Amino acid sequence: MRRTKEEAEITKQNLLKAALEVFSRKGYAATRVEDIAKQANVTTGAIYHHFGGKSDLYIALIEVYSARANQIFQQIIDEGGSPAAVLRRLLVRLFEYAEEDKEYIAVAELFLNTNDVSPELAIINQQVLESRRALVQFFTGLIQTGLDDGEFHPWVSPENTALALLGFINGMGLIWLQDPESFSIKERAEDLVDSFLSGIVKGG
Repeated sequence: MRRTKEEAEITKQNLLKAALEVFSRKGYAATRVEDIAKQANVTTGAIYHHFGGKSDLYIALIEVYSARANQIFQQIIDEGGSPAAVLRRLLVRLFEYAEEDKEYIAVAELFLNTNDVSPELAIINQQVLESRRALVQFFTGLIQTGLDDGEFHPWVSPENTALALLGFINGMGLIWLQDPESFSIKERAEDLVDSFLSGIVKGG
């Protein structure tokens, strides 16, 4: 029984990788279940058995790779430190991770390029929106704590700065994704982050 579960997990991981490859190449709308099955060298029945269909595979991709990134960022938070230090580590690691995990970036590009608003994909779009709101809320709380501790300039607005942080992350990520050959976001991570934080951190 244990071996069967392990084999099932391996099959699911292979299907996710195959789906990512085909989705990235053909786009979500043009991809058929048969295309993914061929890429994974399995029957279409295996896909329906493990995931239920194309939309379920797409949703699983977003969820699996988002969870992987969230785990890394949670580890950074758990390391502790002052709000400014935690914020800097998080931002730097985010940009570094973008260039290190090719599959994560492929999933991000897939999401950005998938404009399908069909009901079966509504759940993942809602989850992404909720994740963004949660991130803004986290940044707001972190900045407020930093203000209370005297780390940030007194004129800093926690809510507005949190939104600006989200814009900074998304904006830099999009610029790099559109032209990754123009610069290394990993190599420039610290300088980019310090440039942003210099406007809100005392002595920055």
